[in-house]
Amino acid sequence: MAKRWILLFFSIILLITLPSCGQSEGNEPPPSQTATIAPTDARIETPTSAPPNPPTATVAIPEPILDPALTADDCVRAGLPAIACTGVTANDQWEPVVRAFNGVEMVLVPAGCFLMGNDNSFPEERPVHGICFDQPFWIDRTEVTVSQFVDFLNGQPEPVTNHDRWVFNSTLNGDPYVQLERNGDVWEPHFQEDQRPLEFVKWIGANDFCSWREVRLPTEAEWEFAARGPDSNLYPWGNELIMDNIVRFRDGNPDVGSIPQGASWVGALDMSGSVFEWTSSLYRPYPYVASDGREATAELDLVSHRVFRGCPWYHEIWNADNFTSTARYDMNPDFGVWYYGLRCARSFDGN
Repeated sequence: MAKRWILLFFSIILLITLPSCGQSEGNEPPPSQTATIAPTDARIETPTSAPPNPPTATVAIPEPILDPALTADDCVRAGLPAIACTGVTANDQWEPVVRAFNGVEMVLVPAGCFLMGNDNSFPEERPVHGICFDQPFWIDRTEVTVSQFVDFLNGQPEPVTNHDRWVFNSTLNGDPYVQLERNGDVWEPHFQEDQRPLEFVKWIGANDFCSWREVRLPTEAEWEFAARGPDSNLYPWGNELIMDNIVRFRDGNPDVGSIPQGASWVGALDMSGSVFEWTSSLYRPYPYVASDGREATAELDLVSHRVFRGCPWYHEIWNADNFTSTARYDMNPDFGVWYYGLRCARSFDGN
């Protein structure tokens, strides 16, 4: 009997000293692995749509206060609603205004404020912070089409023999992916591609195209405000994810404007799904401050990563966090892939 008690005693001691499951031999948990968050579209490869847990502390976000730079008369003289200059405080105060500039439809984004970012999503979207626009601006109603980019190529001072400076040459399933083709010295859209959004465009190409149109790329703050409005909606149409409102791949990317029910509060189309859209902004942490150097022009910085927004057609529903209007991505300005596109913006000039 004494031998049994001695054996039991040593068995208990042995169990106590053995490392528990999942721990190191030093009886301490292994060091956690440090994940490097790539500032590109690394979330596409994430095996789950659940973002990292947000901080538990509640931080009061000051309500942004608008100080309009223009008067109601400034907008009235331009044939626009007075509230476009004095500012809106809710999405439902605004009715979309569409106007064509050099044959391209743009929608007016009135002055106003919103909360930029998303504290319940990925780190690069934090912290939420107030942003105000003290005067209205215009943004393209749809993404730039292949036909519009053909006009750009054919509008150069000298015939363009290849578009490699602006559009990335690539293949799909081993075959060249063609949206543009040359017929002698003239560029043409490939068959049935004319009204589809331009893809494979580099930031350099997007910037040069908008400059050629005598407009510009939107800042990422302008892009997000045009998508969300003063209500700071999570999606262009509201706060509920509706997959039927998202532009999805159906035997190729659909023509621009194919899903009108997905329009934003200002009437901008295809801001969720379709293609990523380049902005003018350098990739920098939040809060967004336009004067901190992140809006450097191409002449000052043609190397640093630039931000693109929106969500391309290929994201599945388990990637739901990528469909929001707060999602941010970035890439080398001299690179473009299948789902990189653009839309342009225009400052208000009183005309």
